[in-house]
Amino acid sequence: MKNNSFLICASEEKYFLSEGEADKCCSNSWSHFDRETRNLDAIVELGAEPNDAASLLEETTRPHVHRTNNNGIILFLRAINLNPNSEPEDMVSLRFWCNGERLITVMNRKVQAVAMVKEKILSNSNRTLKIPDIFVEIIHQTMLRIETHVTKLSEKIEFLEEQIDKNQPVQQSDVMDLKRSTSRLWRFMYPQLDSLKKLSATDLAWMSDNLKYSLKEFVDLMSYYNEELILIKERCEILSNEITSNINDKVNRNLYIISIISVIFLPLGFITGLLGINVGGIPAASSEDGFLYVMIIMGVIFIGQLLLLKIFKWF
Repeated sequence: MKNNSFLICASEEKYFLSEGEADKCCSNSWSHFDRETRNLDAIVELGAEPNDAASLLEETTRPHVHRTNNNGIILFLRAINLNPNSEPEDMVSLRFWCNGERLITVMNRKVQAVAMVKEKILSNSNRTLKIPDIFVEIIHQTMLRIETHVTKLSEKIEFLEEQIDKNQPVQQSDVMDLKRSTSRLWRFMYPQLDSLKKLSATDLAWMSDNLKYSLKEFVDLMSYYNEELILIKERCEILSNEITSNINDKVNRNLYIISIISVIFLPLGFITGLLGINVGGIPAASSEDGFLYVMIIMGVIFIGQLLLLKIFKWF
């Protein structure tokens, strides 16, 4: 497995990608690790306590946040999975440890938000950027990708609703797939909202007013995403019920038509059956106009049935 770990340090207000182990102790740095490397000692060396370092390397996590004993925080989030041959709803765990001077991130699969921030920092090395700013920027990039995916889900349900309104066929399976995807996403979005709320309410010395303001904006955005996901699920349920209702209506309409046809032809079939089993011979069989008379009688019966059905408003 490819190791995507890296270390970015600051020197004279410039950021550079460290190639060696010696820079791990620089005071202003962002260290990123693949969880698969399980580099517990390196994380502890950067300032995290052993228990905190171990939690960053846990195999299964849920979004949550808590303070550490060294003026820092640990934050676990979930990011949209944009890796090839992956489902976006199979969200990637993104773990943070930050004390204002050092930032440690850990993930078990590639996260585009992390790669984007890394590229932005290294391509603008003359820009003054503090570790808390990097921390906020990674969350911001993660939120942008969540927003893009939620928007796509919303557009899908709108398209399906338009198809129904236009009386175009919509497969029940398409609606259920959309509902399933939305539910899988919401499974992590709800606790993620709670985590961001707790983070925005955390008061640490290195958290500036601007940082706290950004965190509150993230809470508002995450609240909107959750509300939108809940709405999409409800719209999927309504759409599914409407599709089922349309199918039932179509089946009932076809059964009604079949019933009307049966009502009309049952007496006619009964008459022809009587003629067929008459042991005394078919009435007027010797007459050249016998068949014509029978057809006229059956025609009158047929018209009479139609009139009766119309009078009773059966069709």
